[in-house]
Amino acid sequence: METHPEIATYEAEMNRQIAENLKHIDLRNAQKTTGVDQSGNPTFWYDIPVVVHIVHDYAVEYLKDDDIFNDLVDWNTVYAMQNADTADVIAPFKKWIGNPHIRLHLATKDPLGRPTKGITRRRSYLGYNGNDEAKLDDWQPESYVNIWFIHNMSGANAQAAAYAYFPSVGAALPYYDGIIALYSYHNVDKTINHEMGHVFSLYHPWGNTNNPDVACGDDEVDDTPPTKGHAETGCTAASLYDTVCANNYFKIYTNIFGSDSLVDYPDTTNAQNIMDYTYCSRNFTKGQVVRMHAALNSDVANRKHLFDTSNLILTGVMDSSYNYIPRLDLKPIPEFSSLSTGLAPKMQYFTCPGATLSFVNKSWNDTVTKVKFSASATGTTFSLDSINNPSYSSATTVTFNTPGWSDVTMTATGNNTGDSSITYRNAIFVADANATPASTIVEEFDPAGTGAKWPTFNYYNNEFKWTQSNVGYYDNHSMEYVGFDSRINPLLGIYPPTGSPLGDVDDIFSVPVDLSAYSTSSCNLNFLYSGASRSSASADINDSMTISYSLDRGKTWNTLTTMKKNTLENKGSLSIPYAPLYTGDWAAKTIPLPASALASYVVFRFRYFPNVGSDGYYSSGNNFYMDRVNFSPLPAEVSSVKTNEVDVVVAPNPTSNNAYVIVKDVENTTAHVVVTDVAGRTVYTTAQQLNGTEARIEIPSSVLSVKGIYMVQTRTGNQTNTQKLVVY
Repeated sequence: METHPEIATYEAEMNRQIAENLKHIDLRNAQKTTGVDQSGNPTFWYDIPVVVHIVHDYAVEYLKDDDIFNDLVDWNTVYAMQNADTADVIAPFKKWIGNPHIRLHLATKDPLGRPTKGITRRRSYLGYNGNDEAKLDDWQPESYVNIWFIHNMSGANAQAAAYAYFPSVGAALPYYDGIIALYSYHNVDKTINHEMGHVFSLYHPWGNTNNPDVACGDDEVDDTPPTKGHAETGCTAASLYDTVCANNYFKIYTNIFGSDSLVDYPDTTNAQNIMDYTYCSRNFTKGQVVRMHAALNSDVANRKHLFDTSNLILTGVMDSSYNYIPRLDLKPIPEFSSLSTGLAPKMQYFTCPGATLSFVNKSWNDTVTKVKFSASATGTTFSLDSINNPSYSSATTVTFNTPGWSDVTMTATGNNTGDSSITYRNAIFVADANATPASTIVEEFDPAGTGAKWPTFNYYNNEFKWTQSNVGYYDNHSMEYVGFDSRINPLLGIYPPTGSPLGDVDDIFSVPVDLSAYSTSSCNLNFLYSGASRSSASADINDSMTISYSLDRGKTWNTLTTMKKNTLENKGSLSIPYAPLYTGDWAAKTIPLPASALASYVVFRFRYFPNVGSDGYYSSGNNFYMDRVNFSPLPAEVSSVKTNEVDVVVAPNPTSNNAYVIVKDVENTTAHVVVTDVAGRTVYTTAQQLNGTEARIEIPSSVLSVKGIYMVQTRTGNQTNTQKLVVY
């Protein structure tokens, strides 16, 4: 490369001015200077607080704390230009290698001033669908650079190992500002250094696109010659000595003497640049360093506040005497995942007596020398209640034998910090040891009755969940899936920063059911349901519910059916939270059971999958309700017997209290009800005028005081309907 004769004079004068300025700078005070450009100070370092968020589901993405600590060392090595592989930079670019003088520090204070190691962990399904919605638990981006590690990206980002936003975007979307990356790239080819470059306003060498090898482009930095970029080529000669876009590349500047000064830059592209895609990353350039420092001294996204001394004290990088604070030695945080032996490592809360679970240690925040488990349920047995020097895969098997909810207490011992204990309330639900005969089940979901034995699980502790409802088909009880997206507030224009329902899953489990009485015949699973969608557009109706059964006490599941779209959301679309108002809002569902399911101990699972509409953010569903789950040789529609244009239902049936006759008739006539006992004696009669084609007629418990079978005859006009009522 030819050197222009004025370059040496220009560089000498600039170095003289910098040296003169440094005579007047107390370097200790320079470190304390607030928001002042120090890019010309060769001893100044930009200290930047960072926080790492691990968004996980207890699988391989559950990075160790030590992984992050080691990564930080590697990231800082690059930002100090101390990475040994700069020796491999080809000759034309050696003089252009830049030293960013940036130091990243894991914060020792969180936004509330509490001690931290600068690492958070959040269990979430969003770690498998990584996009902006997965950026959970963000800390103020003007004080910390947020880094999220996830399992894999969403479809829209499927080709990305990581991505970050420029300061201009971070200013507009502060709750998304930061870096999100695949866990598997936490230490691959300077991926985080690359993304941090974007945070500090660096483009790819070919320009502001994610598509290399398309056309010659520029990144607004003079010492990174024009290039098409390189898509994962590695350190090949064709990439390293690519001159397609940079042949005879130079820039002319006006020097300090007012004369033109030409700089002849390399004629090959800087394929080893950390901002390229070559997977041959070695260096930043001096021009890129200047651009990063300019971003760090800019008001855009308040980047200049990051290295402000007051912020370094606030985030625990420095103390009030301007001394750097080392990583804290904190107590461990006890954490475990629970799974059926042999299944994927996800938390499982439901089990049956005698079934074996594994409790897998996931404790973090310290070097853990011991973990210990205990449970509140009597009859619980652990293969090991204590585990010494556990790893993230260390486990103990546990068997629960007492039905109901059980707390689990876990204690973790740190190497120097002592013990920490956490009691996880209602961590495990154990089903009944004995199955309930199918013929006696008509589940109305009364929490004061048998409804308490149908446990619900909001695995990810969010707003989309099953819950007891105060509306029902005949009474004020049912199960509701809360699918209406309360993050949406169009009146206030609130944009949902995180927490999309896409990927969520929530369960209801039945009581164990004895279906053996039907083993030589047939049986149906029946229930009533009512639901709506958020939008009438077909692309926005994406919720589903899968109904399964288990014959091995919850270890494996067999799918019966999946309800989708209009078979799930029978009431169309509604822009406000949906709730059924009358019996006509409910539809009947019948699922024929296969012969294999007609066993003596069967558990059913109703698994709801909320989803998003075509916008990719908001829920596609509204609220969904389920009531009167029962098992019968007859289909669900028979429980609402139809006689021409008359509908009659007796509910609840069986009952141990009052019952109701619900009559719908297109003619506004009078409904006459006669109740007789098994001997044919009339025990109750009443009549009621239909109001708006419907009547709800009570049969009081006082006339049903004797357990057994009653016949309920209902007459409207010239139509008569007779049904059996079981009282237990």
